[in-house]
Amino acid sequence: MSTRLIHRSAASPSRDLTECLEGLFLSELLNPGKRLLVVSPWMSDFPALDNRGGKFTSLNAAWTATFVTFSGLLRAMLQHGTSIRLACGPGDREAELLARVEQAASLDGTAARLSLTRLPREHRLFSHEKAMIGDTWAVYGSMNLTYSGVTMNGELITVTTDAARVAAVATELLELFK
Repeated sequence: MSTRLIHRSAASPSRDLTECLEGLFLSELLNPGKRLLVVSPWMSDFPALDNRGGKFTSLNAAWTATFVTFSGLLRAMLQHGTSIRLACGPGDREAELLARVEQAASLDGTAARLSLTRLPREHRLFSHEKAMIGDTWAVYGSMNLTYSGVTMNGELITVTTDAARVAAVATELLELFK
């Protein structure tokens, strides 16, 4: 895959988007990148990996036969050496997610690889970008990183492994972390 456009209609949701994200997350666990940038004004601890059959427990012995949450996935990535930068809005769900990730990083000794940024929601300063960027891939478009955004809402998402496009998206969004 170089670039793929995924459109999910709210009227007829499909699993294409969730399965694509799951594949990218698994690739990061099997071959960890140096960094992961995550930007979304709304973000929550959505089910990131379907481990109900226990098929991913070999990647992390702490994962039971249930869904692995986004915070659990980020924790595993930090443990595998990936530096993670998260930027999200100031809401309660976002604060809860960031607190879980920050606490886990503190307990694991991985806090030095974690950077958290709160994006303002004031009209003039509002940042509405939504993206996840690894070393070799990027996902960007209309999807917030929430349960509804990942599983139900109508969304139009670009997924790319094109090196020039991945670099361009990362360069644009790095400004949010300054």
